[in-house]
Amino acid sequence: MKFLVFFIGLFTAITNNSDIHEIRNLYRNAKDSKANTEKFFEAAKKTDHNDNPVLSAYYGCALTLKASFSEKRGDKISYFREGKKLIQAAIESNPDNIELRMIRLSVQSSAPKITRYYKNIDEDKSFLKENIDKVSSPKLKEFIKGFMSTSRLFK
Repeated sequence: MKFLVFFIGLFTAITNNSDIHEIRNLYRNAKDSKANTEKFFEAAKKTDHNDNPVLSAYYGCALTLKASFSEKRGDKISYFREGKKLIQAAIESNPDNIELRMIRLSVQSSAPKITRYYKNIDEDKSFLKENIDKVSSPKLKEFIKGFMSTSRLFK
């Protein structure tokens, strides 16, 4: 029985790890086109986003991007609201997670002003600057530094 529990835990960890790498890769170019957004959305939707705050925030990000490419006003509003709700819930559950703050910052910095989703930009920008050197994962640190180097907020 212990072996079965260990195996299931190991499998879940490996699956989540591969999910996060795929999601991060798709995230980089998701906003560039409707096709890229759709790929990112579908991949994020297939993850275990209900049990993982980081994957949930990426799914929320995918929803907000999907809103930007939607043609129907009602779809735009519902996708954006749901995405925002997922991002905020992820951050509330883990406010010191730098990747969650990066996701929210990326969404807020590109969200239309009419959404009024921009209140944490300065806070998240400062959080990233103050905490980037504390990130222990070299891949995550490189990923966040890549975001910071391409974001107009850090120029």
